[in-house]
Amino acid sequence: MPQTSATTIPAPVGGLNDRDAIADMPPTDAVIMENWWPEPGKVSVRRGSLTHADGITGNVETIWEYNPPDGVTQLYAAAGSGIYNITSSGTVGAPDVSGQTSARYQIVSATTAGGSFLYAFNGADKPLLFDGTTWTSIDGSSTPSITGIADTTRIVDGLVFKGRLYLVEKGSMSLWYLPPAQIGGAATAIDMGQIFQRGGHIVTAKTWTIDSGNGSDDHMVVISSNGEVAVYAGFDPSTLGNWSLIGVFYLGRPIGQRCAIKFGGDLLIICEDGVFPLGRGLLSASVDRRVALTDKIQNQIRLAANTYKSTFGWELCLASDYSALVLNVPGQTENIQYLQNTLTGSWAKFSGWDATCWCYSELGLFFGTNGKVMMAWTGSSDDAKPITADCLQAFGHFGTKVQTKYFTMVRPYIATGGNPSILYALNGDYLPAVPDGALTANAPDGMVWGSMVWGSMVWGGSLQQVQDWLTVGNIAKAAGLRLLVQNNFSPVEWSATDFVYTRGGLL
Repeated sequence: MPQTSATTIPAPVGGLNDRDAIADMPPTDAVIMENWWPEPGKVSVRRGSLTHADGITGNVETIWEYNPPDGVTQLYAAAGSGIYNITSSGTVGAPDVSGQTSARYQIVSATTAGGSFLYAFNGADKPLLFDGTTWTSIDGSSTPSITGIADTTRIVDGLVFKGRLYLVEKGSMSLWYLPPAQIGGAATAIDMGQIFQRGGHIVTAKTWTIDSGNGSDDHMVVISSNGEVAVYAGFDPSTLGNWSLIGVFYLGRPIGQRCAIKFGGDLLIICEDGVFPLGRGLLSASVDRRVALTDKIQNQIRLAANTYKSTFGWELCLASDYSALVLNVPGQTENIQYLQNTLTGSWAKFSGWDATCWCYSELGLFFGTNGKVMMAWTGSSDDAKPITADCLQAFGHFGTKVQTKYFTMVRPYIATGGNPSILYALNGDYLPAVPDGALTANAPDGMVWGSMVWGSMVWGGSLQQVQDWLTVGNIAKAAGLRLLVQNNFSPVEWSATDFVYTRGGLL
């Protein structure tokens, strides 16, 4: 005789999964997770965004902060031919710097006995040196000056490593360094063409902290456009005994100029094969591809890399206050993001933030878009527009893979502080299907499965749990709950779902 059973499945806190077979995923993973944020105990509709600065001419392509040890943090954005002070919110005035060729800067901060400075390099204009008040174009005759490099406009990136400023020359194998504790002076070249065997050019240089056997030590990492990584130890390239090459590894071709960031003591690098932590990626002479941070969403990342790897916008940003690692991915019509919860390792896809660049500062998390700088992770709307979130939880077999089940009711546990518009569907047998009906900003009148929007209650104030049974009537061997939400300016959280079903035969 058929026997009715009931099962509770936690919300998909494991996040997005496109690596495993759709028929064999952990029950707490998701086939689709867009604009839901996986947390340790629940998933929530992502937070919103708000215009921080507008009136900017052009696409904002770089945001950075100037943060002196004894001063007030200043925030800047580069767009078109200008650099704007966006420390205060509102409509910007005239740019602090104008007449620039490119707005795609790499930023390096340096503190010396003379003060706190910031260098901005873009590989098209003379480097800009900022002392907290004045922007100075740097060449061989400026004050300070950089000599030895014939054309300073070719400097595209830089690094302060053990008290010395290193400079990356655009489209070359020359890595330059200045005298110690100086922001100018005579530059000396390190010819990386003798080190890298696959050709190409230097993309960037970063610091990597590893355990050298006698405690942690900083090493310098130089990355080539053809995927080679050279690791150096020491502090003085001009002295053989104080400078040594640890090794040269092949990791994979990096994507974009902003392909690497510090992640704790480690270094994360965006490659064609995903985002790799250097410490785990170079455990041996060969690279273990399974240690990529993006391993669980590798198919989507690889597709985006193959299609848009030459498009500007690839960037990593670590927002520690929100336990979030942001991977910005350019697209044809809109830039999207993949975010990892650094507490759990779970991934989600975000849309609606058409970001070209990111900056996490003590003032908040910001992204640039056309003519604006937005503050992210704030409120429950995108500049007064509701947020739409979509999730399909992994297909479950409910005890047996081949036996047919008749699903009669589900009970999702939803907490909200407002009146969201919610559509449900029970997707069966590994076939994703969008729920019937239309999301609306108006309060719905009834609660009907599938063809209508559920939500006859009107909620307000603090979060309240809603746990009503919904009739489904679906016959399938495997099933997963599809949840489509328009938050209507209110927080929405999903913690678990109850399923009631009756097992049938094999046919």
